[in-house]
Amino acid sequence: MAMAQGWLGALWVSLGFFIALFVTARIAYPILLGLPRAIRLVSSGEMRAAVYRRLLFTPVLWIVALAVIVLLVGFFWPAAAAWFEENGALNGGVWLGVAGTLLSALSQKSRADFNADFDQSYRKFYVHRDAHRRRSNRHRRSVVSS
Repeated sequence: MAMAQGWLGALWVSLGFFIALFVTARIAYPILLGLPRAIRLVSSGEMRAAVYRRLLFTPVLWIVALAVIVLLVGFFWPAAAAWFEENGALNGGVWLGVAGTLLSALSQKSRADFNADFDQSYRKFYVHRDAHRRRSNRHRRSVVSS
């Protein structure tokens, strides 16, 4: 695919890879990593349920924006849509970027970075987080010291 297009194919592969990496991270990370964490924190009472709306707003916005762009390009410029569809190097790069993003969610470092970003971004939805930790630690100390 990229070899048939030469150096220009390598450019399309890398462009597709980085665009897909960026866009897929904006859509997949909040759903794959953020939603399970939010569900756990809400069910334990550490976070308010309003976090769901804020957490899912960005992926929905990206999905709607991409759908609108695809529909507009397909409707007003069908030749460009056909070219994007037939460009194997660009499509290969996009699929590599999607796979790279999804596989990076399995990395422990990536999850730790996401958890730190999650805590910073959604800290206003926490409900007395320090008080909850003190209570659970106090309970643990009493169990351990007995």
